[in-house]
Amino acid sequence: MTRTQILLTGVWLGVLLVGIAGCGAMQSTPDNPTGAGGLMPNVEDKDAGLVAVAPGFDLKRYKVVAVEPFPVTDATSKDEGDRRFAAQMAGFLHLELVRRLKTSGLFQTVVNTSQTQFKPGAQPALRLQGAITRLGRGSQVARYFAGLYGAGRARAQADMRFVEASSGRVVMVTADRRIASIGWFGGSDEGHLQESFDDMARDLAKFLVRLSKGEAPGK
Repeated sequence: MTRTQILLTGVWLGVLLVGIAGCGAMQSTPDNPTGAGGLMPNVEDKDAGLVAVAPGFDLKRYKVVAVEPFPVTDATSKDEGDRRFAAQMAGFLHLELVRRLKTSGLFQTVVNTSQTQFKPGAQPALRLQGAITRLGRGSQVARYFAGLYGAGRARAQADMRFVEASSGRVVMVTADRRIASIGWFGGSDEGHLQESFDDMARDLAKFLVRLSKGEAPGK
């Protein structure tokens, strides 16, 4: 085998391994984060994207968190197929947030408000609210041919807020954006976006664990 053939073989094996394993959804700078309650996420965090925390907020005080469904506010959802897909992705993110917050061990109770009505009780409680502000399916064909160069990227962003249930005061906001362009045969839109939302939920829980230990947001 010639040197050129060996080089080409190595290149193709590298592309094949990338295609099989994928590069995962990568965190990117959030696009026009919304903020809420006078808080605007502007501090970069290695897990949660951009965050802002209200003065005096102590996560350890709260024993209950109620996770509410996130609407999709991205204006690129144009037809019925887009709306069905958006609803599917919103439902996936909701379930992942519930699952990740449960496994974090931070709360005694995690309420899925799409299944159980939530009424604040005596225990300090938070509501997790937000919206999917970006939901771009990209192009699987473009990802297949030029995904290594960022073509056809799938994009997702969720802007979240934690609200004190008893007072309605916003105590923390985040904005997290993910992009993905590499996968087997370009990777499916659904697969890339589900991975993005799963990563968001996982990393939000990681951030909350750090915050509960007194670690300030940061890179």
